[in-house]
Amino acid sequence: MNRDSSDGVNPQQTLNKADVLLSRADLEDVQKHAHRGVWTEVVKAIRDERLGRRLRRTGGFRGRCSIATDSPPHSFTTDRTEFLGREGSPERPAALSRSRLSGRAGELVDPCAALMMPLEVAPGGQGEIVFLLGQEKDAHEAQRLIRAYAAPGRVQTAIEEVRALWDRILGTVQVRTPDPAMDLMLNRWLVYQALACRMWGRSAFYQSGGAFGFRDQLQDAMAVAYGAPEEARAQILRAAARQFEEGDVQHWWHPPAGRGVRTRITDDRVFLPLVVAHYVGVTGDTSLLDERVPFLHAPVLRPDQEEDYGCPEVSPKHGSIYEHCERALECSLEVGSHGLPLMGTGDWNDGMNKVGAKEKGESIWNGWLLLATLREFAGLAEQRGDAARASWCRDRADALRVSLEEQAWDGRWYRRLFRRWNSARLREQRRVPDRFDRAVVGGNFRRRRSRAGPPGDGVS
Repeated sequence: MNRDSSDGVNPQQTLNKADVLLSRADLEDVQKHAHRGVWTEVVKAIRDERLGRRLRRTGGFRGRCSIATDSPPHSFTTDRTEFLGREGSPERPAALSRSRLSGRAGELVDPCAALMMPLEVAPGGQGEIVFLLGQEKDAHEAQRLIRAYAAPGRVQTAIEEVRALWDRILGTVQVRTPDPAMDLMLNRWLVYQALACRMWGRSAFYQSGGAFGFRDQLQDAMAVAYGAPEEARAQILRAAARQFEEGDVQHWWHPPAGRGVRTRITDDRVFLPLVVAHYVGVTGDTSLLDERVPFLHAPVLRPDQEEDYGCPEVSPKHGSIYEHCERALECSLEVGSHGLPLMGTGDWNDGMNKVGAKEKGESIWNGWLLLATLREFAGLAEQRGDAARASWCRDRADALRVSLEEQAWDGRWYRRLFRRWNSARLREQRRVPDRFDRAVVGGNFRRRRSRAGPPGDGVS
């Protein structure tokens, strides 16, 4: 929403410009079809229906619409250089010094989508222009949405509703510490980022590809389960639907088609039962356990394959969320010579993808994660009346606990993993902090060891 005001005695002419930086696919689509009259249709649609822009998308996004709406536009361009200027910037675009945009559209430009709107403000008066940008499945739904928000006062009401929503979500849990900066981070900022950036935006510090990560957004779901339990529930269902019939999962995938990668990373699948147990414990919503979700079907990885990128089929086989969790646990219990879980090609630290290759590495970090998960799921199974599964979980948790305490402890510190490396790689391992914190976070270590001395090599 853009407001302009005038304090003088003469009417003030202002030109409002919206420069919309869209995704690369959107922009390429705009350029590709501009010469076919798409922008002519756009301008007409804005005047007649307040429809900002219609995209002829391809692939998995075919038929969807991106929309930008406002009063009738004065002019437009899809040329970023024209809008910004050769020496310009988003803070001071060259277009602000012009009365019109060129209407240029074509394939040989650095793309953007810019609309220009004239606005006359009376002396002492105020004017307002509303810009909307969104997406719907087709033009009809886009027009319906635009008409709804074109109603007088609707945008301001929507802004107030959004603020109230965030206050509810972010105010559910409040932390008080001696550090106000810590309070601000814990009470609002981090939870907001987990939901808005990680779950809705599917982005992060170095993960801006727009994919869902199996473990990534499940971890985020644990944070938002208190203030937005419906979002956590939806993510659990979404993730469970990316599990193969064999129990392993897609490490990441792109909606809507579901293209992604099947790997030998071993921690992903364990997060499903862990987060389900956490969600049920926080919300009391046991109905989630009976929700039925399909599996995926694809060829299993060959012995010489570490991963396989593709779009797997949706299997005709379905299972409840509870059964998906059981399958995830059952395929995560293969251990090595030390009685610890095999590492595969990663165990939360994706950078260790070569450590456990060829099924030789054992992950102590995974051991702590699996130990905590087995104990949590045993309680969930017991609550459900499944005594056999509860006993199964506890038996395996007890055996894993013994292996962790006897094999992973080096007398001063918990090791990170087992794998025969040369001495140079051993020295690198000393700088990895996550081998011990998983034990502390899970609360499954011997208490006196939480104050252990300086770390050893961490690897055997």
